[in-house]
Amino acid sequence: MLSEKILLDRAGNFTASENHRLMAGWDKPVPSREYEEFHELHNVLKHFDKKPLVGEVKESVECKVTGDLLNKTWAVIQHQKPSQGLITYAKEKAIEELFEPDPSLNFSTAHTRNGEEREGECMRLLAEATGLVFVNLDDDQVHIHADGVGVTPDGLVIDDLDLVETGAEAKCKSPLEHAKNMLIKDNADLMRDAFDHFVQIQTAMLVTGASKWYFANHNPFAKDEKLAFGYIIITRDNDFIKILSARIEIAKKLKADFYMQIQTKILDK
Repeated sequence: MLSEKILLDRAGNFTASENHRLMAGWDKPVPSREYEEFHELHNVLKHFDKKPLVGEVKESVECKVTGDLLNKTWAVIQHQKPSQGLITYAKEKAIEELFEPDPSLNFSTAHTRNGEEREGECMRLLAEATGLVFVNLDDDQVHIHADGVGVTPDGLVIDDLDLVETGAEAKCKSPLEHAKNMLIKDNADLMRDAFDHFVQIQTAMLVTGASKWYFANHNPFAKDEKLAFGYIIITRDNDFIKILSARIEIAKKLKADFYMQIQTKILDK
């Protein structure tokens, strides 16, 4: 379980372990805007809460309006709207800056208990396997944040300039989840089969500037030692980080707007 200090340090930050909540529909193709009627139709349609009828739009524009053009332009508008999950997540981040951590909301699952008990051993196995010197382990974990985005690595490698060279995410899951994680061998596998972990690790590299990150898995109850522990290296995906960063900026604005609503309508009265 995260220490009280880390809970306080990460309050309000868009954190690596939760940032998959920003990414609904991230890989959907951007609808085309390459038609001459787009801008005029877009300027009208963006003010509607739901898709209007062709006749309603014709009254407000000079360009031609067909059902096909209306559908194409509405698709662009819908693509630009943040998902409900992103909106809720942004509001939660605003709330974290207005309330102290509520102990009643800190509940554990089998996965979190396994992590608390076994992540230290996982990191020791990773250090032994790689020859790297990891710091900020176990109770010495730190929350690193920059511009409202944060990560709490399970271990860090620091270079001679005291900069983060790389880090690690250790997972200690149930046998089934562990076995599925052990089948993951590269970026593409992680993105496809454990997207939340992929976002977590890419966020870690966004915050620290690292070009690679270790993804380690450990379950001591495997009958064969080859299945008990394994690790892979995940590389920085700049194209994905660009999309992630754009989603974070949208969420920051929604967070600030919700915070201001509470400030002006409740706290300043």
